Amino acid sequence: MKKHQTFKIGVCLFTIAFQLSGAEIPASIQPPNPFSQPVTYLKYYPPHFYAGLQKAVELKLNAPLWIAGATLIPTAFLFDESIRHYAVEKGFYPDRISRIGDLCGKRWNYFVAAGLIGLNGLVRWQPMNKTVSQIELLATIALTTGAATSVIKIIAHRQRPNGSSYMSFPSGHSSGSFALATGLNEIYGRKVGIPAYLMAFFIASSRINDNKHYFSDVVAGAFLGTWIGRSFARQYHLEWQISTGESPTLSITIPL
Repeated sequence: MKKHQTFKIGVCLFTIAFQLSGAEIPASIQPPNPFSQPVTYLKYYPPHFYAGLQKAVELKLNAPLWIAGATLIPTAFLFDESIRHYAVEKGFYPDRISRIGDLCGKRWNYFVAAGLIGLNGLVRWQPMNKTVSQIELLATIALTTGAATSVIKIIAHRQRPNGSSYMSFPSGHSSGSFALATGLNEIYGRKVGIPAYLMAFFIASSRINDNKHYFSDVVAGAFLGTWIGRSFARQYHLEWQISTGESPTLSITIPL
């Protein structure tokens, strides 16, 4: 069995188990420190994860994003061939630049981001459970986005424009990079979020430039990563008492 199929089954079983168990969902309880409270953290994380999943399907919270996705993704299909033709004939970037997008879109960028979050926490003398919570947010977003992307790829079974495989829709590079950008934006605000989103846009467009994805693939990937990232970030905001729309670096209430 392929790794992505195994992970897909694991996520499904995880979700079903907590639906049946009626696990309590944490409200504004700040996450425990997994190093000093490992047992407490193990009890905390499953309902915390399930709460994030619930926020992903709440209609009121996601209506604007869903409306945007329902409009943009079908529209993107109409431009697939014309944009692909332009990318093949003229290209968006030189090949050496486009290869940077392919490299930056791989999974190692999450490890780099996690390392920088940890370093920032040390420099700012941030409480350990706060730093771990931020890293855990990125990890949860990354794994959930990766699992969802793999499932949709299998179901859609769309051939790549270069004919190399039937794993074109949605773009994994796009979903992953936009998920990461969303997570960083929710943690640090626009000063970090805007550059991260610009990088995600570059990564997504490089996949079209390399003839590995259609325009609709990257639009769907961007929507998926943003949706999942924002959903889990809402739970992060709730637990750390961060008001939506405020700067996360200024509105955190942490008992010392």
